[in-house]
Amino acid sequence: MGAWDCGIFDDDTAYDWFDEIANDASAFFAASFSAAISAEYVDYELGHQVTVSAAYMDNLLNGTQFRNDNHEQDDITNVNRFGELCPGLDVSDLKTDAIAALQKVLADRSELNELWSDNKTLHQKWRQNVLDVVGRLS
Repeated sequence: MGAWDCGIFDDDTAYDWFDEIANDASAFFAASFSAAISAEYVDYELGHQVTVSAAYMDNLLNGTQFRNDNHEQDDITNVNRFGELCPGLDVSDLKTDAIAALQKVLADRSELNELWSDNKTLHQKWRQNVLDVVGRLS
């Protein structure tokens, strides 16, 4: 795991889908959530797709700010500018799927959860970060 801390954007893999998000964020979010919900096992990459998608939605719907390494001012890859750059995007119909997908990421059959559970110090903090997004999207 290429993580340097337990935030959603504190892992190299979290930055892998910016092109897809910039191209069609709503479709990417929906596909990520749907794949996780239907998966028997949520692998590492899919888990990140779900958490990143939910974080973007959280910024758009609630203005939530996330620590991230991209500080480009006019670039959709800066999650903290997503709500400003896409003000007309309506993803409210994806909230239920986002919550269900995040719950799958937190479950036993999730590679992200398995990997974080190996770190007794940070597992609970990582888990709380994801639960906070669930709470804000609820």
